[in-house]
Amino acid sequence: MQQPALETVVHPVSSEYRHASDGTEWSVVLTWNDPVAGIGGCWRIGREPEHAGGIAVVTGGVVTVDRGPAFRRNATNLLGKGDVREHGFGARGGAYAFTYDGTRTRVTAQDGPLEVDLFFEDFYERTDFFPKSAGSLVEEFASNHFATSGRVVGHVTLDGRTYAVDGLGHRDHSWGVRRWNTILKSPLGPCTFGHDLSMGTLVWHAVGGSLGGFAYVVRDGVVTKAADVDVVVHMHHDGVGFRSGELVITLPDGERHEVTCAPLEGLVNEHHDVAWLDGVGVATLADGRRVFCDLEVSTNPRAGRGPLTSALKRDPHRRPAPVRDRARPRPRGDRRAQRTINSATSTAQTVMT
Repeated sequence: MQQPALETVVHPVSSEYRHASDGTEWSVVLTWNDPVAGIGGCWRIGREPEHAGGIAVVTGGVVTVDRGPAFRRNATNLLGKGDVREHGFGARGGAYAFTYDGTRTRVTAQDGPLEVDLFFEDFYERTDFFPKSAGSLVEEFASNHFATSGRVVGHVTLDGRTYAVDGLGHRDHSWGVRRWNTILKSPLGPCTFGHDLSMGTLVWHAVGGSLGGFAYVVRDGVVTKAADVDVVVHMHHDGVGFRSGELVITLPDGERHEVTCAPLEGLVNEHHDVAWLDGVGVATLADGRRVFCDLEVSTNPRAGRGPLTSALKRDPHRRPAPVRDRARPRPRGDRRAQRTINSATSTAQTVMT
């Protein structure tokens, strides 16, 4: 998939804090994994000051190797004193909080059996990767945005068991106009393998029918825009969950990064009639390096009941296998089997009609 022009913007430290309330929405996200400790998670806190009297939103949870989705919280509440912070964001009266101390981001939670205290250290500058020519993505969903990958340290206690965390992750922050009903499909794949290498992809399908995608690679803090991106998600038969995904990022010089994302499990999130899964888990490069990925997938191609506006063709990078011996007569037994298949097909078509 060819990409729009990538015009990256680096945001100052002031973008970490509160923004003017003009009817827009603000949100922060942290997603992370520690494969050695066998635990990962993802949290999003949103603030919508002009919706329903002003609300805070928290979505996400924790996944573990032995339990899968071990804890999940999707909730909204009226903005309270604990949710409005000068140097961060809160939800559920401050039970969940993202704060920034000028050097690190801190994420804390006190929610029943869950206690969280994590610190995030950035690997590179606060970078807005979303192309300004990306149409609906920046016009209706994320007009202001930055993201960075980094190291996550701290602890998580769940049901009395404490996990010492030293892993990798990705965080972002958005503010501005956000129209949730513009999204149809949006596979998102941030990955990081350490301070020297991070990457990410985003494919965006909007209600107007536009379909685009972009990708980037960050090496030692230097951003390179990809020339081409391909994302494949291996869906379950329910059409919602998925087992794994493949990201192929091709740079302008022809260098390719092929990444396999294997989630520990998918965390189901829902807000404003939109559902998405965060597949927190392990990313594997073709050279064998394995650390962090979050394959976030939302799929709602008909917006509830609208017409389909895209149906992708076969993989453009793979040629179909040749058909051999097409003209050779089939044995008699094969002809009988073929008649049975044709008969069954006709019956099915009649029933469907």
